[in-house]
Amino acid sequence: MSLVDSEFWSALTWTERVACAVGATFARTRAGRRAATFYQDHVSVPVWNKTLDDRMHVHGLEHLPRDRSFIFAANHRSYFDLYAVLLATWHHFDQSPHLYCPVRTTFFYERPLGVALNVAVCANAMYPPVFRDDRGRVLNQRAVDLAVELLETDPRTVLAMHPEGKRNKGDDPYSYLPPKPGVGRIALRAGAPVVPVYVGGLPAKFGALVKERVSGKGTPVRVRLGAPVPLADLYADADDPAAQREAAERTMAAIAALGEEDRAFVARLSRGDRSADSPRSTTSTPTTTPA
Repeated sequence: MSLVDSEFWSALTWTERVACAVGATFARTRAGRRAATFYQDHVSVPVWNKTLDDRMHVHGLEHLPRDRSFIFAANHRSYFDLYAVLLATWHHFDQSPHLYCPVRTTFFYERPLGVALNVAVCANAMYPPVFRDDRGRVLNQRAVDLAVELLETDPRTVLAMHPEGKRNKGDDPYSYLPPKPGVGRIALRAGAPVVPVYVGGLPAKFGALVKERVSGKGTPVRVRLGAPVPLADLYADADDPAAQREAAERTMAAIAALGEEDRAFVARLSRGDRSADSPRSTTSTPTTTPA
């Protein structure tokens, strides 16, 4: 997608145009990518880390690809799931990643406060925008094209997504919404590995997150990474909607399997099992994952 795309830009409100222009500057120029990652290194990650640093359990870092761009695909029960994933993994990359998290436009692209928060909190990492109104059928193809471009442009790119598309507000943390095909569409077109992640223990709202940190009574936050989802047999059919749906379903199944591992881990913690590891533990050090 060109930085100057009349069909795309003409469909946006003035706030969306400003937000998309800021996002394009950070994501699609070398200087912008460097500036965003520098900010995340020195502001975003240290500040957010203070909310979770004493109660995060991390498993599966050996599954991190270290030599190429890839996709994180996580379950979605709070607004902070992807923050937890990035905090758990950020310092285990050879170089800090160029991070992008596709986000619905409802707040971060339609309201001036949302535009400002996107920049202030994470240097506009919540990009590219995903449209949920009547324009989505046309405009979201641009989001897919852009996500693929980002993955193909720089081996340090990490695209973090929620296959479910929206938060699961049910009571059961091990239940999941049906996956949307977007993660499959992007992964197959880019030929990018998809690393499934299960995240548990986070509250839904920021106020509760801060309260848990201050009180010291929060539940353990768990981040469990799995091996990249096997998708190679689908690459030849990257433009086939059936293959895209299959890729998304495989991804969601891998996340659910990690959820069952987490269920067993939580049960061990609740029994006071000393074999349950301590916060910030990992199963092993990262190793390079084959392309």
